[in-house]
Order: sequence, then structure tokens, then C-alpha cells
Amino acid sequence: MIVANNILLFIAVGVCMFNDASIILVGRFFYGMCAGTFTVMCPKFISEVAPTEYKGPFGAMSQFMCVFGILAVTLMGLPVPNCIT
Repeated sequence: MIVANNILLFIAVGVCMFNDASIILVGRFFYGMCAGTFTVMCPKFISEVAPTEYKGPFGAMSQFMCVFGILAVTLMGLPVPNCIT
């Protein structure tokens, strides 16, 4: 399931490279769906394969890194001007 989500994410990123606002919105929609899916599936996978004593810290670190990744991408997008008309 994670591999299928990776393929869908790769396609969504490719769709976001077109220079049409409506097509970019479709790509961003699927990109967001993939990001949400990763936020759910990765901690579940970690809890299934991690030893019992490490499940809590590994799950918490996974969620922290998801939130940190969202913050980093948002901060990188702040200086970009609005080029889509």
C-alpha cells in the first residue's frame, strides 16, 4: 500500500508541474491525499515492526517529523510570489 501511495504521489507531483491553475489544484488535491495517507500509514507500519519498548518513541518521532516537514515546506513557500494568473 505504501508503494502504491508513492506512485500516486509521483504522478501528483508531475501534474503540479503544469502551468494551469485548475490542473495544479487537481495535483495538489492528490498530493494532499497522499500526504495524509502517509501520516496514517507510516506510524501504523512502525508500530507493527518496532519492538514493544520502542513503539511509543518511534511513533511520536514519526508524527513530529510529519509536522516538521509540513512546516518546512510552508516556510519555503513564503518567499515565492504568486505567479499563477
